[in-house]
Amino acid sequence: MKAGSAINISTWTFRILLLVTAVVLGMFYFVGYDNMSQVAAGMVTDPQYTDLLMYWMYALLAICVLSVFIFTVIQFFSKLKDDPKSALKGLISIVLLAALFAAAYAVSDDAPVMNNGKAFTDTDILKLTDVCIYVQYVLLAVSTLCIILNLMGISKVINKVKA
Repeated sequence: MKAGSAINISTWTFRILLLVTAVVLGMFYFVGYDNMSQVAAGMVTDPQYTDLLMYWMYALLAICVLSVFIFTVIQFFSKLKDDPKSALKGLISIVLLAALFAAAYAVSDDAPVMNNGKAFTDTDILKLTDVCIYVQYVLLAVSTLCIILNLMGISKVINKVKA
């Protein structure tokens, strides 16, 4: 596939996803509040298309995760033919990310929490929430450290040492 056609496909995919997102958000914000939901304080009205917005967000997340996985595998095998050392470097980042998730799962807690005066005891959701929070903390710390090192000019020094 030529680079121009790949960029064209990417541009049109982005435009279509953006258009669908705009329509779904418009339906969420501007259609009305006809749904009644039970909460601790009583009945409240929810936007009519809350479920559609949630399903669209899940779909976008699934598309993102699948495309990252698929293109990572494709890139790994295409680089493996030409430059095996470079391919292994890309694989190391995926392995480190998997190790981060495994470590976060190992230290996560599934103890019940109080929510609106009631104990929330779904251990799977509690574990998943802890894993997501820990991974976000670590990734935020790593990205902040990288920004600081880049602003200090450390990356220029490292690149000079490599050359």
